Amino acid sequence: MSRAARLGAALCFALAASMANAATHRVDDSGTQVMNPNVQMRWDATVPGAQGRGVTGALDVALRLDVAAWRGRTGRIYMTLPVSPSGPLQAAWTTQGQLLPGRLIAGERALIFAGPIAQDALRDRLRLTVQADGQRLDRAETLNFSFEIDLDEP
Repeated sequence: MSRAARLGAALCFALAASMANAATHRVDDSGTQVMNPNVQMRWDATVPGAQGRGVTGALDVALRLDVAAWRGRTGRIYMTLPVSPSGPLQAAWTTQGQLLPGRLIAGERALIFAGPIAQDALRDRLRLTVQADGQRLDRAETLNFSFEIDLDEP
């Protein structure tokens, strides 16, 4: 085995070992407030179906994540969104500082915080924009965002 191959194998082993020691926990977001929960979706194109089938809506969220259990630790917090029954769904958000802005496709997760946890709660104001397929979205739908933290166990 060449030196490069041995180094590559060692790096893969080290990464696998560190991932085996990582633990994922759900983060309590029950202190979060959605400012305008009934989002009015609008067609992206002037004439529905003419140039696209997408609809977009926006809402403001006062996000509060209870991270007291992990204070003093370092972690990565992710926003998750389950797959939508009405088809592809995307969310993008901006923040006012403490959390990372980003984009998320339903069924995946996106990083919103990485680093040391110095407080009992992480707070930020998010401007969330949601995009969906307007021809498949035929009824009101609840978006069930949730949050997870990955920690390296000691």
